[in-house]
Amino acid sequence: MKVSSQYESLVTVNGIVLVSPRTDHAKPMSSTPQLYWVGPDGQENCLPLEAGEILIGRKGDADVVLNNQHVSRHHAKLVKTADGYFLQDLGSTHGTFVNETRVEQHALRHGDKISLGKDRIDLHYIFGEVKPSKPGRPDTTKIFERSLIDLGVVLPSEVSDLEKISCILDFQYQWETLFTPEAAFQKILESALKISGAERGFILVRDNQDFGYAAGMDGKGHTLSQSHFKTSHTVVNDVVKNTSAVFMVEGLDNRYREQASIVAMNLRAIACMPLMGIRSQADTPSILGILYLDSTKRMHSLSGLDEKILNKLAVEAGNVLERVEMIKSIEQRKKLEQELTLAEETQRTLLPQTFPQVQNLNLHAFSKPTRYVGGDFYDFVELETGELAGVLADVSGKGISASLLSSMLLGCLQMQLRANVPVNESLNRLNRFLCEKSSSSRFVTMFLFTLDSKGSGQYISAGHNPTYLFRTASGDIEEIVSNNMIVGAFPSINYEAARLQLNKGDVLLAYSDGLTEAENPQGEMLGEERVKAIIRAEAPAGSTNLERKLLEGIHNFTMGRSQTDDITIVIVERV
Repeated sequence: MKVSSQYESLVTVNGIVLVSPRTDHAKPMSSTPQLYWVGPDGQENCLPLEAGEILIGRKGDADVVLNNQHVSRHHAKLVKTADGYFLQDLGSTHGTFVNETRVEQHALRHGDKISLGKDRIDLHYIFGEVKPSKPGRPDTTKIFERSLIDLGVVLPSEVSDLEKISCILDFQYQWETLFTPEAAFQKILESALKISGAERGFILVRDNQDFGYAAGMDGKGHTLSQSHFKTSHTVVNDVVKNTSAVFMVEGLDNRYREQASIVAMNLRAIACMPLMGIRSQADTPSILGILYLDSTKRMHSLSGLDEKILNKLAVEAGNVLERVEMIKSIEQRKKLEQELTLAEETQRTLLPQTFPQVQNLNLHAFSKPTRYVGGDFYDFVELETGELAGVLADVSGKGISASLLSSMLLGCLQMQLRANVPVNESLNRLNRFLCEKSSSSRFVTMFLFTLDSKGSGQYISAGHNPTYLFRTASGDIEEIVSNNMIVGAFPSINYEAARLQLNKGDVLLAYSDGLTEAENPQGEMLGEERVKAIIRAEAPAGSTNLERKLLEGIHNFTMGRSQTDDITIVIVERV
């Protein structure tokens, strides 16, 4: 196969060609790194790596979800650095490996194989494009070939037919591509009834502290609805209590024979097995469900057969329930993400969509919450006097609760300012309202100001971090420090405004502390000095240039690391 000179190397994984672009460096920086893996169903997956952190684990909130009982909920993560990504194990039970060597941390290079857990689920860290042999579809031929090879290893020449059935089931479920809980439950019951010779079979799943009907089938393959659902509660309770199976296939034990439910159903044989698995919120196995089989006659087909056959089937059923748990977790996460996206859009519409046109003033603003929504807000209001009123506020906390409070406060403050209430009295009323309606742990820091076309006005800094005022004539930066208490602490506070003056060319920069507390991958904060250095270097070229360079500075410093706090910036230039 010929490779163009623009390519440096080829990596082949499971028949997939991974192409790396040519570079003069140790790793091809011109290309986005990717994480590639083949799922148990043969489906190829490729995730471009752009975020500061990529979480890998069994739990549904991971960026890469791997449904395997030997993968921890939060197993490992990839962390972005200036030189690429490094892999960090998160205290997993069964370990993280790179190129067959167990690691705690490891700087990744093109072509590295990452293996997780006992079963060594493999992911590949690559640069370049992925060219699958059959894009978007699993290579079923290779899957079938692997299955036959594995069957040849685990099956000696002289074993029972039922043991073969058990092993075939292992691979059937391992490679099943069209997974639905209902279909899997029906297949498990069909197999269990065929192997055991029972007349009825049920799968029970945990519902809070109890176990309820999930699926049922009779010996002829007909579905048994919930109305037909009857079991021996004593047997089920014993299985749950002891976490072990009960087999009575050729007659009932004395302790069960006289139980009312057993007598009423005229039962002669019962098999009941716990279905073990790891819940999405747990790290250790527990009972996720029950496989229950019974009959009014003896289960003759189990005579002389080791109980491990049905126990093996119960293990497969437990794996199915574990996968159902994972799917539920992922679906819940998707639903939550949809709701948060809607909340994000709603909060964004509350911020000004266009800025007032005030003579001699250029306005800029930027806001990015830590999560979908946050507690920062800003606003510009043109007053009837022709003046501009502006505000930047930071509500304590993060997420939905902070965003709800910030939206409420923004609306209240807008009403006061549009009614021409002086800024100090507007803040007095807002403070009393917040003290009445919110808990003592909720407070707000705020920078509130007014300016006219000549740059004259006033400000109130209520417990807020310093606001910077760049003086173009001297190149100096003045720090406007807090001159009032935070909002929401005490209802009796009276806020006082101080004089503010912007001369021609001066630039005012207000920000929330998420700006200076932005961290790089090494955990170092951006800090006030770096922010002021950007202001000194870029403010002389105007507010538009300052905004662009400041956002570039944040991006270059953090290198994709996740935010630790909401970041909001307001810039006003007198022109």
